[in-house]
Amino acid sequence: MRKRNQISAVITAAALGMGLLAGCGSSTSSAPAASTGDAAAASTAAATQAAASGDFDGTISIGGIAPLTGSLANWGKGAVNGYTLAIDQINADGGVTIDGKKYQLTSAVFADDKGDPTEAVSAYNNCMSHDISAIIGSCSSSCTLSFVQTAQDAGMLVITPYSTNATICKTGDYIFRECFSDANQGPMLAKLATDEFKATNIAVICAEDSDYCAGLAENMEAALDQMSGVTYQHYGCVTTDTDYTAQINSAIEQGAEVMIYPNNYDTVPNFVSQARDAGFTGPILGGDAWDGTDVTGYESKFNDTYYLAHVDLNAEDAAMKAYVEAYKAAYGEDGLNAVSSLYYDSVKMLAQAMEDANSYDPSVVKDALSKITYESLGGTITYDENGDAIKPFSIETFKDGVLSYYGSFSS
Repeated sequence: MRKRNQISAVITAAALGMGLLAGCGSSTSSAPAASTGDAAAASTAAATQAAASGDFDGTISIGGIAPLTGSLANWGKGAVNGYTLAIDQINADGGVTIDGKKYQLTSAVFADDKGDPTEAVSAYNNCMSHDISAIIGSCSSSCTLSFVQTAQDAGMLVITPYSTNATICKTGDYIFRECFSDANQGPMLAKLATDEFKATNIAVICAEDSDYCAGLAENMEAALDQMSGVTYQHYGCVTTDTDYTAQINSAIEQGAEVMIYPNNYDTVPNFVSQARDAGFTGPILGGDAWDGTDVTGYESKFNDTYYLAHVDLNAEDAAMKAYVEAYKAAYGEDGLNAVSSLYYDSVKMLAQAMEDANSYDPSVVKDALSKITYESLGGTITYDENGDAIKPFSIETFKDGVLSYYGSFSS
């Protein structure tokens, strides 16, 4: 028996209006215009150009979007650092080679969407006010969804490093993601709960005002629906909730063996702490948006918690070790998270696609990107017909508060 229990009211997001935007290309002979965005964006653009060295035949400019302020700012910190590190390394290695010429890769702007869809539209408009070839962003699915249709209509290439909502790349052939899709992540969470932890009675607690959370839960529950002998109940919440007592108590009363909380990292410590305090001792699972969770003060309560991840930053392979070393040399450990590596890989993958296409024109690069094989920090990436990345899953856990690699699952 499968039920959906609405414990708290669902907030319906207001429709976002998006104006028509002018099309953009790329600069081939001069540095990009100075950023007209916030101070962080201007500083990033300046630092990117200052770090570049060597003789170049021209420039190719791109834009970035992430939440530099607001509740998801820890993602934004890693995002802008990974993005900038990739640009600096590309230029240090001679830039992007197209038709025998060397181009300096520059950031025209890195815009702050504050983790808010309305602000994301403004951030997109900021990027499109510059002469760019692609946009890297954003983190939140709701934010990315707010501008991808406009980007598709404008013929602007978008690679989202961290937005997993399953509908994003179905927007059109200019829209890609470096991360996996919830169409794959949802069934993998269901498999983790039932195959790895042998659960037959599951509670799902989901923030229904979030495109990411609701979409991930929907895809996961669709997979659970196909499993014989498995029951689950769905409990609604919203992203601003701080008290989950009603949902947790109902889950315990139902006899749940596993709780799945597919919500953003800023809400995770509250939920896990309340679940443990209520007496739930079973596994608690989450999606990739758990990355960046601060468990300080909750260390013991996070034992037996797990989440799906894009990379294992503690991996012993040479590429990951080199990335972590370079990141720490440039920024210390501030913002060193999976998001940083995904923005880093998105920029590197874009540069490879430009060289494969022998062009920086978005209409040409998109075709090369759809056929690419890219060795990311999280494993080999190829693309399906929707522009969704086909890549491995990692599973992370906590041992006395220390983030640790648990294992990997294949779909």
